[in-house]
Amino acid sequence: MKNKEKIIGSIVILCISIVFIIAGYKMSGPRESVNATDYKDIFVETDKTSEKKDAEVASTAKSNIAIKSNIPVQSNTLEAANIKVDIKGAVTYPGVYEIKKESRVTDLIKLAGGVTLDADLDATNLSEKLKDEECVVIYKKGEADKIQNLQSKASTSTVSSSPVVNAIININTANKEELKTLTGIGDVKADGIIKYREENGGFKSVEELTKVDGIGEKTLSKFIDKVDIK
Repeated sequence: MKNKEKIIGSIVILCISIVFIIAGYKMSGPRESVNATDYKDIFVETDKTSEKKDAEVASTAKSNIAIKSNIPVQSNTLEAANIKVDIKGAVTYPGVYEIKKESRVTDLIKLAGGVTLDADLDATNLSEKLKDEECVVIYKKGEADKIQNLQSKASTSTVSSSPVVNAIININTANKEELKTLTGIGDVKADGIIKYREENGGFKSVEELTKVDGIGEKTLSKFIDKVDIK
C-alpha cells in the first residue's frame, strides 16, 4: 500500500514538472512578429491630435494678431474724428477744446460753458462748421461794429496814401511821390521836374522833360506812355 502511494506521488510530481517546463518554454520562446500596420491606427490618432493642437495654436495666434492690430486702428480712427479749436471772447470758459469733426460753432459754445450776458450772437454764424486749428471769437455787444469800422478806415487810408502806379501822371500837377513812381525818376530828378515847371510856368509838352537835368531821351522813353501835361 505504501509503495502505491509513493508511485502515485512520483507521477503527480512528474506531471507538475512537465507543466512548468512547457510553460517556461513558451514564455522564453520567440515573440510573434509585429507588423507596422498594427500601429497604423495609433499613428493616425497621434497625427490627428497633433494637427488639432497646431490648428488651435494657429487660431489663437491669429486671434491675438487681430486684437493687437485693432488697437492702433481704433486709436487712429478716434484721432481722425476729432479736431482742436480755440474759442475766445464772450464765453464762460475760453480756451482750446477737442471736438468732433464736422461740429458747428454752437456745439463749441456749449463746450465752453455758453456765452456771457454781454455776448453779441448776431455777429456770429452759429451754424458754421468748425475746422482744425480754427480760432472762433465771440464778440461782446458793439465790438463787432467797432472792429469793422477800424478795418474799413485802415483800408481806406491805405488806398488813399498809396500812389496809383498804373494811372497817367500829370507832370504839371503831380507831387514828388507820384513822380517817383515813374521808371528812372528818383528824389533828385523829381525835385528837378518840380523846379523846372515852377520856373517856366509848367510843361508845354511831355518831350520838354528832356530839358530837366538828368533826364534824357532814353530815360523819357521808359515812362513816356505814363505821363501827360493835362
